Amino acid sequence: MRIIAVIALVVVGLAMPGWAQVASSASSFASSEEPARVTIGTFTFVQGERLALEIEREEPCPCMCDELLVLGFRVLDSEGNPVYVDEANSYPVPAGDWTGRWDLVDGSGVPVPEGNYTAVVKTSIGEFRAELQVVAPGTALLGGHSLAKASVCGISLAVYKLAGETENGGQVSLRVGEKLLVALTGNPTTGYEWEVEDEPPFLSRIEGAAYRPSSTLIGGGGVFYFRYEATEPGEGRLSFTYRRPWEAVPPERTFSITVTVR
Repeated sequence: MRIIAVIALVVVGLAMPGWAQVASSASSFASSEEPARVTIGTFTFVQGERLALEIEREEPCPCMCDELLVLGFRVLDSEGNPVYVDEANSYPVPAGDWTGRWDLVDGSGVPVPEGNYTAVVKTSIGEFRAELQVVAPGTALLGGHSLAKASVCGISLAVYKLAGETENGGQVSLRVGEKLLVALTGNPTTGYEWEVEDEPPFLSRIEGAAYRPSSTLIGGGGVFYFRYEATEPGEGRLSFTYRRPWEAVPPERTFSITVTVR
């Protein structure tokens, strides 16, 4: 029996004087005879920002319920040429243990120029793609953005702006509906944990893996994750402390960013 699912959505950015207009779309296809194909876009990032990707899966699973593996992650330019291939992960990786990152650089670590790119995540059921637009500083808020979503059997690709130690003390700009992933290194085997200190009311916490070890070594460290979706305009401080919960002493480390949502 052949099963086919097709979803198509179109979202167009607002057109106002001085604003760029970007067409955005989302589509998905699944068949018992062909690999799944899911595409979402367009997501705008400023040169110097970083992005993160994760595979999300609805529970309970409606179909395609076998173990889902991520087989690779790469970024293509507008002509389909690879500009970045992820070598930080040892593929294949269980989808629930995977976070893909791109610092908007090529394979040599050189920042990519302005333009259109496609993030391609290959999985055991097919490909998930996100259309990206990279712009110069000062123009991101004038560009288009997409909240379009598409999935196959409840499986979808989530696109985040990424913040970590290199963004400490800085600023992050979001639009309503966009997502933020804060990734902070730590080692819970020492008793230390990252905890939220200040959390603006316009950021809604998203469920997901709170910690992933960086290796299989006993006592090795890893990364703590905090996921958010911007729900309304506002500006506020998002901060965390790294401490042993039972110790009444100043934290070992702190992290904070100012988040602006428009």
